[in-house]
Amino acid sequence: MAESPRLLYLDPRTIAPDPDNVRRDGPGDLDALTASIRAHGLLQPVGVAEERGGYRIVYGNRRREAAIRAGLATIPCLPVDGTPEDRLVRQILENLQRQDLNDLDQAEGFARLRRYVSRQQPSLSGRALDDAVGQMVGLSGATVRRYLGLRELAPAVRDLIADGQLTVTQAQHLAAVDDPLRQEAVAQLAVERDLSAAAIARACRAAQARPNLSIAEAVEMAEQGVVPEPIVTPKAAPTRLPPRPRAEQGDDTDLWGPDEQAADEPAERRAPAGPTTADGNRRFRIRSVSAFCDEIDRLARCLQEGDLTKAAASEADAAVRLRLAARQLEYVQRELGALLQRQGWADEPARSSA
Repeated sequence: MAESPRLLYLDPRTIAPDPDNVRRDGPGDLDALTASIRAHGLLQPVGVAEERGGYRIVYGNRRREAAIRAGLATIPCLPVDGTPEDRLVRQILENLQRQDLNDLDQAEGFARLRRYVSRQQPSLSGRALDDAVGQMVGLSGATVRRYLGLRELAPAVRDLIADGQLTVTQAQHLAAVDDPLRQEAVAQLAVERDLSAAAIARACRAAQARPNLSIAEAVEMAEQGVVPEPIVTPKAAPTRLPPRPRAEQGDDTDLWGPDEQAADEPAERRAPAGPTTADGNRRFRIRSVSAFCDEIDRLARCLQEGDLTKAAASEADAAVRLRLAARQLEYVQRELGALLQRQGWADEPARSSA
């Protein structure tokens, strides 16, 4: 795998972009680069590979887009030789070595490189695979694992990382909090209070050790350097169960699993499976449109009748949690709109009753 010494000058509009670019730049991120290219031209060539009689970007996708915006007729390009997989590695490494790539984008790049190494060396897995990726980019396997762990964090936390408000050093500790809402609340307070990585680690340990502790209280304890001991509930002594009665003829109880039996129970008697909420209620999966609409109706009534306002006045971390809730509701609205568009139900005209 190597770059040819010859330099090509190609119309950037005719170069196919990279469909799997790890960068997540929005349009506004290109304004400064576009202005610089418009004033001084493109000083650094982009890498291209021949594909289907034309060329595709190997690296420099952002520069190509900015050059198009700047109205350049041609840009300097370096042909990159090698197999498609060789070019994939070159592209990923070039992106990972850029200083302005945010931590979440780097995590996506490591994930792509990890998949590539796994295909090339099927015998590697786990830590050995992480170590192999680290050797390719000059980092330790532990550092690669820290970056890969960012991809498992709650969506709102990943947004904060992508925006540069949290670093990998800070965000890696948030994985210790299992509940996504509590994890997001810790992250939001960490940004607002400019917490150090060590303080975030203490807050996460406190939040995980004491589930009944509010996130605001956990963060305050962390800022004071205090980490509470986890609550240990003594195990009850095992009790002997009475012998199981013999099934009578026609008794089909054993034929049904927990889900099937629960489906036959009346809704008001059914105990949905899953984790519990902060106030001890059981969480359940929504499996019908009616159930979804009922939940939306409950939320609307909670706001309309003032119940949420009353509850917020008595909870110390209400502001943080409600900001997170607002972001989740924006996500719900956006995805619901997308679903309606896909199904062709958006803005459906009212049907005549005649």
